[in-house]
Amino acid sequence: MASIDTYTTQKGQTVYRVRIRRQGKAQTRIFLTKKDASHFAQQQEGLLLAGLAGIPQKRQPHTLAEAVERYQQEVFPRKKPSTARSQKHLLPFIVRTLGPSTRLDAITPADLRKLCGALEAKGNSPATVVRNLALLSHLFSVAIREWGILDSNPCRLVIKPREPRGRERYLSTDEIQRLLLACQASRSPHLYLIVLLAVSSGARLGELLNLRWADIDLERGTLLFRDTKNSESRYVPLVGTALEAMRKYRAEASNVPADFLFPSPTNRQKPLSLRTAWETALRKSDLKDEAVFHTLRHTVGSHLAMSGASLLDIATILGHKSLEMVKRYSHLSQGHLHQTIERMTTAVLS
Repeated sequence: MASIDTYTTQKGQTVYRVRIRRQGKAQTRIFLTKKDASHFAQQQEGLLLAGLAGIPQKRQPHTLAEAVERYQQEVFPRKKPSTARSQKHLLPFIVRTLGPSTRLDAITPADLRKLCGALEAKGNSPATVVRNLALLSHLFSVAIREWGILDSNPCRLVIKPREPRGRERYLSTDEIQRLLLACQASRSPHLYLIVLLAVSSGARLGELLNLRWADIDLERGTLLFRDTKNSESRYVPLVGTALEAMRKYRAEASNVPADFLFPSPTNRQKPLSLRTAWETALRKSDLKDEAVFHTLRHTVGSHLAMSGASLLDIATILGHKSLEMVKRYSHLSQGHLHQTIERMTTAVLS
């Protein structure tokens, strides 16, 4: 009933053509991936066997606004809360730009290029443009695979803007000390400990603010980060000054309920907000225009590399799934690599 052919276009691109025949009628669709082609073929065969559709398939049209509303109701609850929060604010602009009444199956790569242009005109970075396209692409994928209301994903035909390389700024030992002194003088009673943990563990701000008392093991000296970017928990050693500061913080706590380690002063069921205190500390340490909180993560990775840690060690501590993200630190470990090669050649050639 359905066949899939592979052929190369005049531009040299490999595509997959699904052809479905029934009672002399034929339906053809072109896909960029074999996975999408196979999914479409299976879906259409199921509908035909059940007698639910003819060829060509006629679906009730769905607007972009309807799809976005359904996506928010059905898909966002399955995502990490932090991811859902960061993505929700992207959708209104997408809907306004493409038009709420626009049919989902009528959106073209040209429309998406228009969306990219509108985002760029508002001064958004290439990374923000890519995030908007990725969110919309996932909506299209859900509409194809789960809802069965769409055949193809136009986002796959859009050339995404090139993102700049990640930040490589890291703090020197002197800058770290200046920052910690400014944090100690802060009105925020938690800022110093949070920053100390950051420069001791390489954790992201969200991971630190979402720590709960159950995640701290002072006997073994470990931190357990559960709410991580890649959705995988990881343990990080807690040693030295950071461990002593955490023990003091624990001893001074009036009670240790099963909630956040750094709760909001107005609602203990929500994490603390550090923006004002953090920016004040940056200004007082003369780092206002040179660092963001994520700089502390790069600082840990950089100093680990300079101390001789392997890229695998750095990836494990920072929680990266692959070594690609930590290759930015490889140039800082040249001295360690030199020693490694020297040991190998001494053993082999002497």
